[in-house]
Amino acid sequence: MLYSKEQISAMNKGERKNMLYIIGLGLNDEQDLGERAIRVAQSAECYCELYTSRWFGSIPNLQAKIKNKIELVKRKTLEEGSESFVERARRRKIVLFVPGDPLCATTHTNLIAEARQKKIKVKIIHNASIFSAIGETGLQLYNFGKTATIPFSGQTDSIKNTLKTNKKLGLHTLLLLDLNAKDHEFMHPEVGLQLLVHKKIINEKDLAVIASRLGKNSDIKFGTVSQLLKTKMDTPAAIVIPGKLHFAEKEFLYLFSVKKIKNQKIHPEKIVKDVTKELGREIHKGKKIVKRKVGRRIKKYTKKINRGIKLVKKLKPKKSKKKKSKIRKSKKKRGKKRGKRK
Repeated sequence: MLYSKEQISAMNKGERKNMLYIIGLGLNDEQDLGERAIRVAQSAECYCELYTSRWFGSIPNLQAKIKNKIELVKRKTLEEGSESFVERARRRKIVLFVPGDPLCATTHTNLIAEARQKKIKVKIIHNASIFSAIGETGLQLYNFGKTATIPFSGQTDSIKNTLKTNKKLGLHTLLLLDLNAKDHEFMHPEVGLQLLVHKKIINEKDLAVIASRLGKNSDIKFGTVSQLLKTKMDTPAAIVIPGKLHFAEKEFLYLFSVKKIKNQKIHPEKIVKDVTKELGREIHKGKKIVKRKVGRRIKKYTKKINRGIKLVKKLKPKKSKKKKSKIRKSKKKRGKKRGKRK
């Protein structure tokens, strides 16, 4: 929806003229842009960077949508010349369009930090990213651990460490694939898996998920690494090495399986059995925890009671030996007197 100049001025009354806006373009094209983002961009000096991720829209189409000019920005201007870029927002409204969500790349967080240090106002308009869209695989987002990137350089030490720590905790590992936007070079998921197998980080028997073109023409495949190496998938894509799978995650992933499990039907009886098993395990764990806690508390209280008894014993006044001897002597005298009277 396009706004007239009068509408824009009326809507922008509450907004500052000198401000830096960072707007997410989403995962696909200019159609993912919201009304608020369009309204802000129509009355601002607009820039766009496309080196942090692959975007399927085009600058001319985006310009037509916001009815404003857009200048394409290179990595140097945002990273090396970040100071001069941020300073522009001191005098006028600046909009920077970025693929996905603005806060998924460290470049953008550095810009925001620099602007706030210089006391320049910053506003962020969020959009979809791989970190939210990966939920389309059926894997629960709170079961994901640390994320890593498979680089073109072939350095995989950080990936190895990330996978180890996530596996110990039973968490899923999201592996992003490297890109070189300048030469339009994007790593394919099969290449990423081959590199991990070659470096002996994963085996061909290990389970994996490949998610490609999420959000529009989504293509998701689940299976062993050897099965997935035979498939061909488009970019941008991401790989997930699953950790401990919940029964609901398993059932969902089977729908995307490459072989064998593909035609398997979801039986409610199996789901009920899995649920009861998991509940039984949870109850058993709970009982153990309760026993431990109760045992610890009993020990604590018994210790306290014993200490209290000891203190009471210490505080009790001891009868002196002198007094006891005096009492005995007085009793003897009384006995003698009674004998004499008789």
